[in-house]
Amino acid sequence: MKKILCGLMAVFMGGMMVCAPVMATCSDDQIKSGCVSTSILSNGCSCDSNEVTRILNLVVDIMTIGVGILGVLGITIVGIQYLTAGGNEEKTRKAKKRLLEIVIGLVAYVLIYAILNWLLRT
Repeated sequence: MKKILCGLMAVFMGGMMVCAPVMATCSDDQIKSGCVSTSILSNGCSCDSNEVTRILNLVVDIMTIGVGILGVLGITIVGIQYLTAGGNEEKTRKAKKRLLEIVIGLVAYVLIYAILNWLLRT
């Protein structure tokens, strides 16, 4: 199961890396002034003033997507574990404990996300 999850995450992250350069655009005036086309920055040009803030916002957005996907995946796995417990109290307790840990992790990330958005306002 871990190999499948790692493989899916590798495919997802690889796809994000491959698709990013396709969306790169820069106007003719910006290219003449020495700007470089790149899709990492929000409008596709590296000569803008708030480059670091934009890159950090991109990193936060990617982390949010990853946490969301992992949260849904974790809750799904815990649900399956809870359903297959078969009345075994120990397995039921483990599933409930894992669900609580996932919810605590999601709440902690929401707080971190709010603080980062407050700090990285553009």
